[in-house]
Amino acid sequence: MVRRNLAHFIPPACGDARERAVRRSYVAFCCYLFESFRLDRLPPWFFGPDRLRHFDPCGVFAAGAARGPAVLVTVHCNWELATAALHHLGWLDNVQVVVLPSSDPRIDAIFERQRNAVGARSLLLDRAPLGALRALRSGGIIGLVGDRDYRGTGMQVPFAGEQMTIPIGPAALAVQTGAPIIPVLLARRGLTRFDLLIGRPLRANPEATKSAEVERLTTELAGVLARFIAAAPAQWVAFHPAWERTNVTD
Repeated sequence: MVRRNLAHFIPPACGDARERAVRRSYVAFCCYLFESFRLDRLPPWFFGPDRLRHFDPCGVFAAGAARGPAVLVTVHCNWELATAALHHLGWLDNVQVVVLPSSDPRIDAIFERQRNAVGARSLLLDRAPLGALRALRSGGIIGLVGDRDYRGTGMQVPFAGEQMTIPIGPAALAVQTGAPIIPVLLARRGLTRFDLLIGRPLRANPEATKSAEVERLTTELAGVLARFIAAAPAQWVAFHPAWERTNVTD
């Protein structure tokens, strides 16, 4: 499954490179999971200037901490750590992150404690549509991952050469509230070294029809997220059939 997913970013002709990426994806996920369970105990040097490089070419955080409303969107790549990195830099003080609850409330409680330590609170997926809308209209900040359609209500758009169904939540929220969509990626460049990339904000056109803007923003966001994954394919957590139908062969 991972091999088929990564083939969209690492051509089958690069067999050895793809196999290495497949193996590294499991290692990267284990490292990420370990670090996510200790966000409240990461040492001060973990996000120090010699270990965390950040790139914000559009100056989204030029003035310091983010002010809402805003929708931060990333991919399944170090997503909990991305919140911690933004918090460490002083760019994110308070954010509600949309999360899929586990089957064990004790695990959910652990994650909630870790998120609280870096200025984040959980917003359960089944409450997200209304909860996120209320938060944005109150000037809040919402964080979510945008490369997986958990609710089954997404839109099929071009994604890495094929059609993928991704959630329309970020685009719908931007259209309804005027909040910008801010793409974010935290990529590992060593065992304890990271690059934080802040993408160009995507904004809804208030003069266009809502349906057209949701489609446009979802398509544009999909392009950004695909480029994020292509930048660090071995760190993308994709242990599921990301494309329902694919022509990519093993």
